[in-house]
Amino acid sequence: MSRKTHFRVSAVLLVLSTIAAGCSHEARRYPLSGRVTLDGEAVTSGDILLVPVAGDRGPDAGTIKDGKYDLLATEGKKRVEISASKIRPGGARGAGGEPVAEEYIPARYNVESKLTAEVQPRKENRFDFSLQSK
Repeated sequence: MSRKTHFRVSAVLLVLSTIAAGCSHEARRYPLSGRVTLDGEAVTSGDILLVPVAGDRGPDAGTIKDGKYDLLATEGKKRVEISASKIRPGGARGAGGEPVAEEYIPARYNVESKLTAEVQPRKENRFDFSLQSK
């Protein structure tokens, strides 16, 4: 193989390996933790969702247990949604009186959330959220 051909083959292999690495590369995730309270009381059980503001990836999700959460999240600025529900005895109309789960975290902290967090590679990434029902 001539030197020129060898160079071309090497260049093509380098480009192909770079493309393959880019396609199979999964975004790095970083530890994130914190506490969630509502009116000063720990949220006993719920969910936390971190939606990338840039919209370039899917959300990162975790669970809240006894007011604490720990999860892995991709780097960047996130919109944070927090939700939790309780079983309401007697159910809703049309549900035959069956107990139903009812969201008790105000919408301004989930579907209408303005809460944010920025996940950074070389930081502690601890975010506490003190929510108010009123």
